[in-house]
Amino acid sequence: MLADLPGSIPPTLAAHYVSGFHTPDFSDRWGFWKSNFKNSDAEFTHNPDQILPNGEHDLAAVCSPVIGPYDSGDPDLCEYHILLAKASGIEAFTVDWFGPHLREDLPALDANARVLLQQAEKLEFKIALCFEDRAFFAPLRPQVTSRAQAIEAAHEALVYAQRHYFSSHAYLRWAGIPVVTTLNQGCRWAGWDSAFFTPEEWQQILNGLKEPICLIQNYQAGVTPLDFANWNSVYPWLTVLLDELGGIENFWVRSRQSLDIKPFSFISGLVTSGCDNRGSGAKQLKIYSREQGARYPATWEMNLQQGARFIQIGTWNDHTEGSGIEPVKEMVLHKNAAVPGWGYRELITTREYAARFTGKKLWPLPALFLPERLYRLRKSGAPALRADRIRLYLLEGDINGATLGLEQAGV
Repeated sequence: MLADLPGSIPPTLAAHYVSGFHTPDFSDRWGFWKSNFKNSDAEFTHNPDQILPNGEHDLAAVCSPVIGPYDSGDPDLCEYHILLAKASGIEAFTVDWFGPHLREDLPALDANARVLLQQAEKLEFKIALCFEDRAFFAPLRPQVTSRAQAIEAAHEALVYAQRHYFSSHAYLRWAGIPVVTTLNQGCRWAGWDSAFFTPEEWQQILNGLKEPICLIQNYQAGVTPLDFANWNSVYPWLTVLLDELGGIENFWVRSRQSLDIKPFSFISGLVTSGCDNRGSGAKQLKIYSREQGARYPATWEMNLQQGARFIQIGTWNDHTEGSGIEPVKEMVLHKNAAVPGWGYRELITTREYAARFTGKKLWPLPALFLPERLYRLRKSGAPALRADRIRLYLLEGDINGATLGLEQAGV
């Protein structure tokens, strides 16, 4: 059942996280770094096994991360991302989750999410699941042939989540209640296999769970008609915020109007730096300029003005969609997407607004650049104890100690 949240939630900043990236040296595959993974007839296909004239891997992304292509199941990578997020004032990742038991040819999304959770347990960080409705319908689950089977599969996935995620002290909770966000792209009248669970179906999915959950539904105007009063909260997805389908002003109005109707309890928002999927190879282009960094703070100002209590960053690292704020190299990766990388710009902006939104004291600005160096130390073959000591300095806020340790290690 849905939770009955007492009072207001604390202002919480999270970032939507994608865990489908792989590298052959770690997982024997490229995952989302390869553009023909899901779209073999793409206009531009990108194969990371090929090296471009600029010396970079031919990634299915508009930019390359500062650490290069990585594997989402690598504990060192998860440590790097979490420390970087903490240094930016981000308190949690909402992990794009498709449940267990996906097809073998798909990235190991659940296994990768569990590695991220294990690192979060060590690093005083929080994880929440972003439940993907489409994961319980064909083609992702070809064995599902009716809505009843999809509902049962979704219920079993949340039972699994109770055991493997909700039970962790690193799982995001408010007033002791686990938080789950959703992402859906279907329409309730488009056919039995439309990837959207109705409020009535969600009641069936949640029936029998050990505890109620705080369910934050996603809103995509023009795609899924949505009654805000059926959820603990609703947040706008990128298509709404970037006005692809319109409706952002209507979203805020409906959110405010729903505050007096239970179970709706608080306003949720989304901030974004933009979107550019030209590097992915997709035929259907989505290009919303970052406007030299101006779009991101503009969406922040909007969310703060509207009184959002839960703000998600869309996204941390969706490189195929070009919406991430993870640091990338300040260069042009592909000629077909001649956009220079933004470096650490978006994370510096995140720090400024995170402090304003949450009121929490952040690590000093120089700490923002240390997780990258720690990651490189991990990959250098140095003794783990040396890297662990530097991580401890960071967690204790001893930036001078961490910096000295990295300098002594030669990174």
